[in-house]
Amino acid sequence: MSIKNSRNFAQSGYRFPGGQLVMDTGDGNELSIENFAFLIDSKDETSVKKIIDDGDLFKGFPPLAIAGMHTNGTWVLEKFGNKDNLSIESEANLKDLAMHLQLDVDNDILEDSKFTPLMLAVMFGPPRSVEIIINKVGKEGLLKKTRKSYDAKLFANCRNDDDIQRHFKNNGRHQCEPCQACALM
Repeated sequence: MSIKNSRNFAQSGYRFPGGQLVMDTGDGNELSIENFAFLIDSKDETSVKKIIDDGDLFKGFPPLAIAGMHTNGTWVLEKFGNKDNLSIESEANLKDLAMHLQLDVDNDILEDSKFTPLMLAVMFGPPRSVEIIINKVGKEGLLKKTRKSYDAKLFANCRNDDDIQRHFKNNGRHQCEPCQACALM
């Protein structure tokens, strides 16, 4: 398992690329992931809150998971995130979302499901998102596992970011089955 060339939206200034990833807003309108990113960037609290409250999904991922990956999404996590909604596991695998966002991820991870917002923030988001989510979900959130038994700590070990890894170091390094990313460390 590895997270190859994962783009950290915070470090790269990355914005979601063109194309439509459709999200039903429940009112007959459709919202693309790019439009949701615009709402985050413009700090449109009313619209973001409605999308979260309506339980809408982007390809099986809740808006708070998307916000956790976004460069400027930390305010969304701070304002609207809580232990319950930041612990929601995705039903979908990562393939469609990763393709749309041009994330280079191993097939084993692409085919997995039950990702939490913390796991996605660890793999693809800014360190501040990881910190906010950990503070809100506590130890229970750290213990959640994907369908293939991967957890946030393992993803942190596979990501080359000291600011993210430091949140998981106080309990020692989590050893996984030998994988491409860990074998290189």
